[in-house]
Amino acid sequence: QQQQQQQQQQRQHHTIHYSCRQSCHFEEQFPRNMASGLKPFCDPQGKFRKSQVDGFHGWSEKLVHFPKPEELHSYIRLSCSEDGLGVHALANRNFESGDLVLAEEALIKIGKCARSDEQRMNRRFGQKATFLLPAMAIAWEGVSEEQRKAALDLFFVHPSMQRADGQHVEGNLIACRDMINEYKQLACFQPLELLQFLHIIDLNIHKDDEDSERHSAGIFVLGSKFSHSCASNCSWSFNAKGHLQYHAIRPIRAGEPLTFSYIGNGMNLLMSTLERRRRLCSLWFVCQCARCCQPDFARRMSCPRCKADGSCLPNYNLDVQSINTGNAPPSQIPDADTWSCSACSAKCRKDEMPLQAESSISEALCGAMSRGRQQFSGPVSKEVAFYWKIKRDAQHAVGSKHWITALATFAWLQQCLVQLKCDPVILHTEAQFQKGSRMFSKWLEENAPDNVEQRLSALFASVRLESDLGGGMAAFGYDLDDKLGGSVSCRERLKEHGWDITPEGSMKLRNDEQPGDGAEMVTG
Repeated sequence: QQQQQQQQQQRQHHTIHYSCRQSCHFEEQFPRNMASGLKPFCDPQGKFRKSQVDGFHGWSEKLVHFPKPEELHSYIRLSCSEDGLGVHALANRNFESGDLVLAEEALIKIGKCARSDEQRMNRRFGQKATFLLPAMAIAWEGVSEEQRKAALDLFFVHPSMQRADGQHVEGNLIACRDMINEYKQLACFQPLELLQFLHIIDLNIHKDDEDSERHSAGIFVLGSKFSHSCASNCSWSFNAKGHLQYHAIRPIRAGEPLTFSYIGNGMNLLMSTLERRRRLCSLWFVCQCARCCQPDFARRMSCPRCKADGSCLPNYNLDVQSINTGNAPPSQIPDADTWSCSACSAKCRKDEMPLQAESSISEALCGAMSRGRQQFSGPVSKEVAFYWKIKRDAQHAVGSKHWITALATFAWLQQCLVQLKCDPVILHTEAQFQKGSRMFSKWLEENAPDNVEQRLSALFASVRLESDLGGGMAAFGYDLDDKLGGSVSCRERLKEHGWDITPEGSMKLRNDEQPGDGAEMVTG
């Protein structure tokens, strides 16, 4: 009882402290009514609470730096549905590749946790510390009570986090209560509130590389409403001021959801639907994006009966409503029980498919790509040989159309690029490099046509190979007039990044310029 009384007094003192400090300037910065320049951008048919509509408009006027307040409604529309998307952003105009869609300041900034606090939290809370640490990385003296309340009101909270006796709540709730008792800056929270706040950060935080000199991280009122897609139409970054920026990476039509990838923009997006859904499961949802709802073309296997290469597709029978996605283990997303062959019309049982080989080769490939060079010692030729073997094993076990074969080919090409720069003797031939590049380019076109960033990574890897080996880009599988799912041709994009193209289609880097990637070469 004494602890409860002390907490109540601390909360009252904290609230009074905030109201005294903030009320003088807060009314000027955050008008209670919309300014005349800001027009409504929340869909009147959406399932919004009034406090949400007021909050979205009020905070957007304060925090959004692009577009201008009077133009925001013509760029973005917020909708709210009960189909699993919740509050989500839609394009309210057409965008072309490279267009800036949004630039926004954080509602609450999240700094770097002091090393001493991190060590103390790890000793005190063990595995729970990672979830709890953001509360220690916020400069609470600069956060108003209105900001705190807005964070709890304007962001998604999973239903299982709204009950103190929920399956995934009890242990973390006790930890939150202990933190409130130990750290006076958290006295403004009830334990369940703090748990929900940390859950909101866990799902919505945007942060740059932890090791970068300019650390930027926070939760963003409108930026958090861009949905996930495994073939997204936007990518985000931070500008020099630490504002979150979204740019279109392919043409977006008015009415389309604005999307980015919750699992990064690397080559892991080329995995099968099953693997992507299992990775996303820890974020409390089962992905239902357009790519995940179509046949899993990335997982095409050879038929065990007629032996046709890449003719078998899995028949997933996923009951989304029956899956509890809160911290669900990956196995809770079930694999297909049957596979259908388009060549011989057979319906194969899962025990006929090489699923064990698929799993073991996938684990070896993804582990190596995520660890990078640190798992190899000695010359780069060891990495080249490793990925070449993975590629051959995958081709034999699951066929040439499977994502493991395709991704192993790309990893092999990347390491060959490194080897070309440092080894005097190369065991593979120009024809093999060209064949590998053509194979991967075609695989992307057939299986991931809208994954623009991944297609650009592949293009620029092939450009560097061609500049070393010659033969023209056509030999490496690229038509320079192709737009690769975007709105800019390969020819134009390569010129933007410092590459000149000879009449024969060969690549030459301009004098005194560094080769441009055009997209991040992230492979993990």
